[in-house]
Amino acid sequence: MNRVPGVSQGLALICAAGLPTMAIVSLVPNLPQLFAHFGAVPHAQWLVPMILTLPSLCLALFSPFIGTLIDRVGRRPVLLASLALFTAVGVLPYAMDDLVLVLATRFFVGIAEAGILAAQNALMGDYFAGERRQRWLGLLSVISPLLAAGFVLAGGGLGAIDWHAPFLLYLVGAPMLAWCFFSIHEPARTRSAASGHGAVAEPFPWAAARGVALVTVGVSILYFVQAVQLGRVFHEHGVGSPAAIGLHVTLASAGVVVGGIVFARLAGVSMQTRFALMFACLGIGYAGLGLAQGAAMVLASALVAQFGNGLAIPMLIGWALEKFGAAHRGRGMGIWGSCFFAGTFLSPPLLTAVTGIAGSFLGAVAGIGVFCLFLAGVLMLLRGRRIPAPIR
Repeated sequence: MNRVPGVSQGLALICAAGLPTMAIVSLVPNLPQLFAHFGAVPHAQWLVPMILTLPSLCLALFSPFIGTLIDRVGRRPVLLASLALFTAVGVLPYAMDDLVLVLATRFFVGIAEAGILAAQNALMGDYFAGERRQRWLGLLSVISPLLAAGFVLAGGGLGAIDWHAPFLLYLVGAPMLAWCFFSIHEPARTRSAASGHGAVAEPFPWAAARGVALVTVGVSILYFVQAVQLGRVFHEHGVGSPAAIGLHVTLASAGVVVGGIVFARLAGVSMQTRFALMFACLGIGYAGLGLAQGAAMVLASALVAQFGNGLAIPMLIGWALEKFGAAHRGRGMGIWGSCFFAGTFLSPPLLTAVTGIAGSFLGAVAGIGVFCLFLAGVLMLLRGRRIPAPIR
């Protein structure tokens, strides 16, 4: 009997998608404590930041392979196993004092994150189509920053107790595992393929995958300019204290929520126009961040850029889901996840290179904004071209 996915399944997938974010944001307020505790360890200046970044690196490396596994054995078993691994190894540093052992747990957290995201995205495509998918992806962009803000606050509060304490947040994976166990079911088409009763008729669409990879890497590099550097932007504009910077970043994140709400209402808008709108918002926002005078203008520019970021993730996921049929959706979304998180490592050195050309950090941000506006203009000129039909 086929079950009809509904609110419980959609919310479970959205909340599961928020867990990998926790691996970074819950520890950001506690990075000084981690340096203080492990400062005497050789090469601590390189190893301590890896407590935050290693999971994302592993996610980028292993997502395509785990995506292939998802297509072979099914979405549900990989999602449940990944949630169990995420919870079990994520909390282990609470009882550790060895940096190498902590990093070892972070390696496996990254593998778990890869499974969670690839399975969650594939299930979002399996469960929902058309306007329903559009609405759920928009809600993803609305809820995700709220979850991230909650994880930051919780991580900071627990970090005030001890540097170990923020790792207790990984225990939220246990109720998440129970929720998914009882609400998430294997879609009929993927269940048939995984059991071997349904032969995969079509080969993997490598041409589409290359297009998805190229676009996703490019957009993620632009996306992470703000996601990684916004605090520095405010500092360059004279916002001094960490508390004030945190407040400005939090206020700007409202743009992401609004972007998600607007995205859910763009079902009748062509994909070129959606991408053009996203690039235009990033362009206006980044140019403003680089050129603005005064805190109000800087915050307004950040809101516009964050609005573009709020469009970016659901748009990229929805576009990628259209490129892969059910038989290949796990691998396809694994490739997508790998390419998107590659931006966390590619964006900073690119910005550094542009800074060398522009002569200043803010000049580089403004220059990237001009490039985004150029892309928006090109897409608007090309929007009359026919797009190949999506794979169902």
